[in-house]
Amino acid sequence: MQRTVLSRLHPDQRGQTILLVAISLISLLAMAALAIDVVTLYVARTEIQRAADAAALAAAKAIADSGVTSLDPASANLLAAQTLAQNMATAAVTALVNASSTSNLVDGQPPTLVTITPIPVDFSRQGNPHVTVQLSSSNLPTFFSKIWGGSAPSVTATATAEAYNPANLSTITPIAPLSVKPWLVPNLDPTSTATNFVDTKSPNWVVDSGVIGKSFDLVSDCIHPGPNRCRPKDNPPKVTLPNQVEYVPAVVTTPNTQNVCPTSCAGATDYEQSIECADVATSYQVLNCGGGAAQAQWDDNINPGPAPGNNATSLGGQCLIHASNEGAGQGQDTLTEPSPIFSAPYQIKQQSGTLVTTSNSIATIPIIDTKPLPFGGGSVTVVGFLQAFINQVDPFSGVIGTPPEGSINITVLNIAGCSSANNPVTPIVGGSGTSPIPVRLITPP
Repeated sequence: MQRTVLSRLHPDQRGQTILLVAISLISLLAMAALAIDVVTLYVARTEIQRAADAAALAAAKAIADSGVTSLDPASANLLAAQTLAQNMATAAVTALVNASSTSNLVDGQPPTLVTITPIPVDFSRQGNPHVTVQLSSSNLPTFFSKIWGGSAPSVTATATAEAYNPANLSTITPIAPLSVKPWLVPNLDPTSTATNFVDTKSPNWVVDSGVIGKSFDLVSDCIHPGPNRCRPKDNPPKVTLPNQVEYVPAVVTTPNTQNVCPTSCAGATDYEQSIECADVATSYQVLNCGGGAAQAQWDDNINPGPAPGNNATSLGGQCLIHASNEGAGQGQDTLTEPSPIFSAPYQIKQQSGTLVTTSNSIATIPIIDTKPLPFGGGSVTVVGFLQAFINQVDPFSGVIGTPPEGSINITVLNIAGCSSANNPVTPIVGGSGTSPIPVRLITPP
């Protein structure tokens, strides 16, 4: 009876709760739509920035690989080299943007290259070109907010990278590449008579860019009274025959546990492991280049081989490049040189024929001053770095004039020299274990 009376007193308030719930649901759905779509856009923004960063780094790496960073600024070929660098950078960015890899996609689709082509490169900083890449992605899907109308959202990202090379600069920021191999090579170009890799007598320590693309052999300078001793037969090491230059082993500290080593490699010595592995933490392998100081130690307590009871260089080199034996065609990657030289990027192929953009066969090798080595091991001065592709570990041939068994045959991809006049900043650590030319992102662009 009481409920009937109350109902008659407020007949116009029936169903108000249902109405309020309905209105609240609409508001909740609107907020949910906004939250979901905002998160979607944030994810897309992160994806496109990552793609732009990768594209800028690929462009900078292509610029370094073109050889332009090592070219004498007074060279008559400078403009042609800059054009080649721009074209190689454009090709690298275009390939990366259009790649099907999910790491380069934005919401499952390739982004659009906003930057005009060819990719503009700023060559105004001598030895330190900058490249900027801008990407965008439009018509991003929205799940709920599309019901409110309006145009489809889009995201844009910009990234700038540099290829830094101290060669040919009057004052430099020193570089400190990672994963340097323990082969100390004298500052002598075996492919050109009486030519140094780095002209330390010139004001700016100009590098011999003509060695880029040349192949030669690294031959041990050690005679072997035993497997654990190096007695140089030539002091300082020298060019023995055309396309052969001697090296001595570097002192290697106990490899760090963070080093990246192939699972199949198990070097018997620290020296052998430093050839096989990529050293990513501080040991001798992080070397400063520049300033005229002694930055490395040569080691007379290890014989790199071939020697009685020791073949560390051969075994370590084979494992590094994934070769099953000494010689060519043993499973290692191969390098295809463009013809004419520098007309296009080098191509690296796996044994299967698949093209790849990097390889374990790419090594960083220190160049040391040609002063006599201190007796019993000791300090040497690093004057530059070679970026080289290891073609093979040389087999025994028995032919006079051919490199000894266990020598390392390389092709020079790039070269960096160091000035004796550094600016007082912290050395740039770069290369990621593959290049003496630090390639890095610049923030802000």
